[in-house]
Amino acid sequence: MRDREFDRWASIYDESISQSLNSFPFYGYFEVLSEVRDIVAPRKGLKVIDVGIGTGLLSHKLAEDGCRIYGVDFSKEMIEKAKTRIPDGEFDVVDITADHFGRFNSEKFDRVISSYCLHHLNDRQKVKFFQRTIENNLSENGKIIIADIGFETESSFNIARDEYGESWEDEEDGEYYMCGEKMVDLLRGMGISVIYKQVSSCAGILLYA
Repeated sequence: MRDREFDRWASIYDESISQSLNSFPFYGYFEVLSEVRDIVAPRKGLKVIDVGIGTGLLSHKLAEDGCRIYGVDFSKEMIEKAKTRIPDGEFDVVDITADHFGRFNSEKFDRVISSYCLHHLNDRQKVKFFQRTIENNLSENGKIIIADIGFETESSFNIARDEYGESWEDEEDGEYYMCGEKMVDLLRGMGISVIYKQVSSCAGILLYA
């Protein structure tokens, strides 16, 4: 089960990321997180939920800037790591495909962020995630900021799939990397105006604001 896999990974997650920065899919990883922080524009009291918070690598910086952090993840061990990093945060172990934000389902947030998580959702599920979040969980003038493995065009997506070869995981592995132009078209077709920005060679940000 994937949750058990991530539970086992939790104890070495930060170290393994640092050791993988020169390989796919983590090229430019910290530059991507920095871009997310810039878009968040953190300030005291800003209410942020981090979807797939992992060990809190992204959100602990936002907490230091005064943001109120809520975190959900399907891995209990990842959540335990995040709690030690963000002691004032609020957390829940949640499968977002089944229960969205768990005990935070009725909460409104100024920023909904996610990094390197939503590639576990297929495109239909990603659209549903945006729809439900906008309808139920986004405060006025709120933003949804999704950073993940992705490529701007279908052409660049296909080139990368060939280039990265065995390192590339696909639908059979439960991985659904973003094609920016495809996701923009799908969401705009549902009346949701988003933009996609390529940040690194293999990751970008999908933004609703």
